[in-house]
Amino acid sequence: MSSLNKVRLADGREFAISEVYHQPRFSTVELAAADSVNLRSFNYTPGQPVSRTPGIASRIATERDTNMIKRKAMNQDESLVVCAITFEVFGLSSASDSSGDSIALAPMLSGTDLRRLQTQGIFALRVGAGIKKPQYDVPFAWLSQSVGMESYASDSGATSTHVDYGTAGEMSARNQEVLQLPIYIGGFGEHARPGNSMYFEGRFYNPLGAFTGLRQNVRIVFYLDGLSKRPA
Repeated sequence: MSSLNKVRLADGREFAISEVYHQPRFSTVELAAADSVNLRSFNYTPGQPVSRTPGIASRIATERDTNMIKRKAMNQDESLVVCAITFEVFGLSSASDSSGDSIALAPMLSGTDLRRLQTQGIFALRVGAGIKKPQYDVPFAWLSQSVGMESYASDSGATSTHVDYGTAGEMSARNQEVLQLPIYIGGFGEHARPGNSMYFEGRFYNPLGAFTGLRQNVRIVFYLDGLSKRPA
């Protein structure tokens, strides 16, 4: 009786299953509604400042904001095979409609504001030191949202009460952008040696500057979902 204990990549490299587990790498960005947006992600570790635009107060990251071990890099004794990309999103301020009624109370993000992020935002991922062109570059609307919660609202009896709650699809592990060709970040064998870290960095930006019509300040957590190599 045999057991699966090794995986061979397309280029011939092998790694042991016992060294690998399923865990996403994640990072948080925060933006103010009126600010131009050009934010980096995966560029800090717990204890360092969270990526933000100028209109958001600076704060120190905790383990809920990121699980990066080294900023902008995969350490020499770890690696990640990115099989899927997803995100979760929160409102840091509330939204009202034209009549002044609250329709999305923080941390809820309104569906209308989510669509504004989707129509103007871009997510990119660069892998490798000195690489200027991203390895992955898509409109934000391309990414499905598998992390979050379903929305259930009850009518308080007031005719003006309504909720505008937005998610980018069903809250299910099936609803995320699955890469047809996984992205490999890290090194094995002769590449896994001290000082040989693999650079990578995410970027969320609006090529037009600020998001037109955006009402809420926003927090987005990006997830690179896949197989992680256990650090030594």
